[in-house]
Amino acid sequence: MDGSPHSTQDIAAIVADRRITPVFQPIYQVRDGSVFGYEALTRGPVGLLHNPVNLFAAAEAQGLEAQLDALCRTAAANEFRRQGLPGALFVNVSPQIIVDLGDQRDAIVQTLQQWDMPASAVVVEISERHPFDPIDAIVDAIRHFCEAGFRFALDDLGAGYAGLRVWSELRPAFVKMDRHFVSGCDRDSAKREFLRSIKGMSNFLGCQVIAEGIEREEEADVIRSLGVDLAQGFLLCRPEPAPPMTATMVFQGGRRDGFGAGLTFNESLERLVQPSATVAPTDTAESVLDRIREWKELPDIPVVDGSSPLGSVNRVNLLDRFSRRYTRELHGRRPIRHFMDDLAPVFELSTSIEEASRQLSSNSRDVLPSCAIIVADGQFCGVVPTTALMRRLSEAQMRAARYSNPLTLLPGNVPTMELIQEFLDAGTAFRVAYCDLNNFKPFNDVYGYAIGDEALRLVAEILAEQVDADLDYIGHIGGDDFVVVSRDPEFEATVHRIAAAFGERVRRLYRPEHVAMDGILAVDRAGNEAVFPLMRLAIGVVKPDPAMCDSHHDVATMAADAKHHAKMNPPEYLFFCRRNSPRCVVEVGEGDGPDEPLHLYKV
Repeated sequence: MDGSPHSTQDIAAIVADRRITPVFQPIYQVRDGSVFGYEALTRGPVGLLHNPVNLFAAAEAQGLEAQLDALCRTAAANEFRRQGLPGALFVNVSPQIIVDLGDQRDAIVQTLQQWDMPASAVVVEISERHPFDPIDAIVDAIRHFCEAGFRFALDDLGAGYAGLRVWSELRPAFVKMDRHFVSGCDRDSAKREFLRSIKGMSNFLGCQVIAEGIEREEEADVIRSLGVDLAQGFLLCRPEPAPPMTATMVFQGGRRDGFGAGLTFNESLERLVQPSATVAPTDTAESVLDRIREWKELPDIPVVDGSSPLGSVNRVNLLDRFSRRYTRELHGRRPIRHFMDDLAPVFELSTSIEEASRQLSSNSRDVLPSCAIIVADGQFCGVVPTTALMRRLSEAQMRAARYSNPLTLLPGNVPTMELIQEFLDAGTAFRVAYCDLNNFKPFNDVYGYAIGDEALRLVAEILAEQVDADLDYIGHIGGDDFVVVSRDPEFEATVHRIAAAFGERVRRLYRPEHVAMDGILAVDRAGNEAVFPLMRLAIGVVKPDPAMCDSHHDVATMAADAKHHAKMNPPEYLFFCRRNSPRCVVEVGEGDGPDEPLHLYKV
């Protein structure tokens, strides 16, 4: 923008008439895809000033940046509150503005209280792209707001200026990795190392890392593998005036391990819990020392008040401390709570083995605790030795790698059949969808295996997007065969969405001339040239009765037969079997209408 009178009039009118629109981009937890909060952004009126870069450049040129900034903050907070958006509200403020707002801190807090928003619900993003000058005044201003409960995020880390100094001195609650290092991180080892270093430093400094600018699935996979805490980007969700409140399927539905019952390392800690001796917080250190030889197998001794764990005492540290002269005489009668360590973590019984291991390994300490304290609804129920936890995770990961499909990383035939058998044994109601690609072989012959692999990955991607991550399990049992095991009562609607999504998106894999002719010319199994239609996903669905199926072999037989019928059932290529066991005979209509003729159907 230039400094013409017209520009001045435009920006002044926008501010005076409040002609800006707040939009929100979700920030997701990488662990499970749930919404952590929203970054508030601004859009101007239609035209050149709709772009926020142009809008704020015009305001800065005309000396109206502070007024526009205040308008954007107020509008964002109002709309965030009106929509009832969950989690934290992230707002962008320049370093100089935060200094200028110093004497308004109490008024801002009071306004938030009137809106039933605690200061801790607001995260102020300070961008490293702006000069931190003078840095000492800016750091002091940020600390002033932190004392009132606000949290801060250092934005665009790595983009320049004084980011590392501010990070080390201020210790913000969040650090946002600059999008330059996220973009293409799957193809650039130097970028991955930078991200890994930032994550390691954040563990030491006690802050959470946000990866922004994620636009590709491959980048999301790297972010997930590095253990990054939070993520945002166009792949996950674009900024919207009314953003979604639901989890992103990229991290939730896109998990490569099905759901908890499918693979061992997502099982809870319940199987690993061991009983443990405990001490009361009022027990004297002397009395604990007298009994400590009983606990050689468990160096960390839980301190429990009634049934609520308060922490633990490390056996080695306690013995070392009281081995010094006169220590027992001076401190032996002090309550043991004064000698607790903060090393042993506390996990809910329902915590997965994978999540517990991740939290333990991300701890900034050089030495892992000997055990984790386990609670059920806050009540002490035992401990899990770290060695047992890590051993169980390693066993499960090796087994998962052995039985997963190398192309899609989805569980293969063995864990899929085990899950079905588990449901049969437990009497669980479930459905199985057997998915197969029609005309995959001619496509593979014409386009080659590399593009054929893209088709298989597309199936995996669509399944992950459409299913319910908490109720559905996805398996890739070989070739172009996929299986979904579902406990979702609305699964039939999901199957229709899967088929429709594949039919639409698979066309992108074909050359324009093949799309135009709605097929490809290839050689059939008899060696003759023929036109094959574009690929469709055939899906046969069965609902086995656990009381009438002897084993997973029965379910596999039913599913294979249902898939066979689906492949011959255009135009949707779907078949919903009405039998609940291989030995059942039912009457099935030839068509969808109530007056269609019926025939007997049995394997």
